[in-house]
Amino acid sequence: MALKHRQNKHQQQRIIIFVGSLVKYDKKALETIGKKLKKNSVALDIVDFGEEDDEKPEKLEALLAAINANDSSHIVHVPSSANALSDVLISGYN
Repeated sequence: MALKHRQNKHQQQRIIIFVGSLVKYDKKALETIGKKLKKNSVALDIVDFGEEDDEKPEKLEALLAAINANDSSHIVHVPSSANALSDVLISGYN
């Protein structure tokens, strides 16, 4: 809804998600979501922090791969050992 009613229609549509817990959806479902967003020319930025498991980064990377067109979407993995989330985001950690 917010993307549809934005003030400047000439700017690219972008969603920023902060993922701090485990991802309950499977990889296939996330790829489907990514394809739908790509079809609507929506860019996606993902900040991965908080709880960790073996599948979480893989699932988020699959989502990013499904939506990424012209390198307009990005992902940042914040290690659990980081002191402050803001410090990592400001430094551009990848």
